[in-house]
Amino acid sequence: MIKSKKVVVGMSGGVDSAVSAWLLKKAGYDVTGVILKLWENVDEGEKGWGERTCCHIPMVGYLCERIIGIPYIVVDAEKTFKNDVVEEFKAAYKNGETPNPCIACNESVKLPLLRKYAQEAGIPLVATGHYTTWKRSQDFKWTGLSIARDPSKDQSYFLSRTKGLERENTLFPIGSMTKGEVRILAESAGFPVAGLLENQEACFISEKRVSSYMAQEEAGKGQAAWTVKTIEGQEIGSIASGVGLTRGQRRGLAIAGGRRLYVHTVDMGKKELLLSEKDELLENAFWVRDPMGPLFDTERANEGEIHVKFRSTMAPVPCRNQPGEKAHFSLSVPHDGIVEGQVAAFYDKLNVLVGSGIITRKGLSN
Repeated sequence: MIKSKKVVVGMSGGVDSAVSAWLLKKAGYDVTGVILKLWENVDEGEKGWGERTCCHIPMVGYLCERIIGIPYIVVDAEKTFKNDVVEEFKAAYKNGETPNPCIACNESVKLPLLRKYAQEAGIPLVATGHYTTWKRSQDFKWTGLSIARDPSKDQSYFLSRTKGLERENTLFPIGSMTKGEVRILAESAGFPVAGLLENQEACFISEKRVSSYMAQEEAGKGQAAWTVKTIEGQEIGSIASGVGLTRGQRRGLAIAGGRRLYVHTVDMGKKELLLSEKDELLENAFWVRDPMGPLFDTERANEGEIHVKFRSTMAPVPCRNQPGEKAHFSLSVPHDGIVEGQVAAFYDKLNVLVGSGIITRKGLSN
């Protein structure tokens, strides 16, 4: 049972975190808002609210001071964000992987720094505006995050790599609501709903174009163009670089192959981009590295049903461990979401998060 009424709320300038703080204050909590400063000297004063980057300090100040009526503080997270999210993002793509920066940010920046501030201030509780709730897994004897009531807004996936989350110290005030219900509450409270931010992936990339962003990173290095082939070996063109492209991508390739082709393999060693048709992306086996959660704890794991998500909005699909290989899984139905570097989040039959790992294609042939 949670007894303390002091809580720190992670604020971003978006409707979800704002309503979370507002609900907690209405419930009698002593609320302090915390906004992370991710960028140095960013001037977005002439932009509309909805055009600004994630974690916008002026909007948080306005919401806390003018509407919710709570104090807020700004925590400098620029160095941590640059090192643990931006640089890791670049390194992953340069290694031929497809990272998930939102998961990395929750894992290494947002939740750890929120918790650190709370501990230093002697506040035992933290809260966020994520769409997820706490639920008990009977199969794994584990209380974990569950898929949201509105699966299309589920954010348990984005928290699947974050350590230290426990029912006793972390609150999700809007976790059981739908986005529509949250917006109605926001309007009734007087929030400027039309201009509030939505959470977006890769907030540090202009126009959210990863390949263009990575091309800027590679510019001026004098590297030879990449060869573009079909997976059958037919050469069909060339591109400046394959760094920043991801398996399953079609947009932005500008390659005429006479049919709808998708990125199948980004071969960093050979500087080759292999393309295929959609159904040739389907696979039913994958491995994970850096596993965490009770699924990988031999003392707690059992033979209960396991399902996996490769993307936040996809429905979990059945999977199973390969005998004697705790990090090797197979799907009953092939899927196109097995992308190296992405996160595989595992759930029990009640949609409780019981583990996660980074997808690797160990042992798989092209």
